[in-house]
Amino acid sequence: MGDTLNVGDRLGTGQSLTSTNDAYQLILQDDGNLVLIDQGNPVWSTKTNGSGVVRATLQEDGNFVLYNGADEGIWSTKTDGNTGVRLVLQNDRNVVVYAGDAALWASDTVTDSPIPEAAEVPAPAAPAPAPKVTHTVVPGDTLWGLAEQYLGDGNRYGEIAAFNNIPNPDLINVGQVITIP
Repeated sequence: MGDTLNVGDRLGTGQSLTSTNDAYQLILQDDGNLVLIDQGNPVWSTKTNGSGVVRATLQEDGNFVLYNGADEGIWSTKTDGNTGVRLVLQNDRNVVVYAGDAALWASDTVTDSPIPEAAEVPAPAAPAPAPKVTHTVVPGDTLWGLAEQYLGDGNRYGEIAAFNNIPNPDLINVGQVITIP
């Protein structure tokens, strides 16, 4: 549904808004609680679980209201008497009801370190190459045994053979240095 509800828009149970940076979610849970989620953790709610809430509506009078199945208002932002309103789940984790540029109500859940817009997120640095592990063959060593020891699975002996250009995996020599991939 995006990050904004406009007049007449509603959320049904199980529906949600998501901030444009994809960091935060405002969901009307099946239990009737409207919850703000940050990385899987609830940070704010209307505490209306168990009250039978089935929808959240941004009304023409400017009020954002949670209604139960009997069409009774259970919780609201108390912002009625305003026109041209919208409810926005912002990238700073705050949920705000606006009339024009004026904030009428907010969840007051602004985080100190907002997550940047997706376009602003720097690409992760390439991981440093893993240090090479080598093994000097001793009497009794097999590629199967080395694969079990270093890779956790003897069936991966072919990886070691291919990595070390060993044409016959059954033939390794004492003193031979083998690099583990």
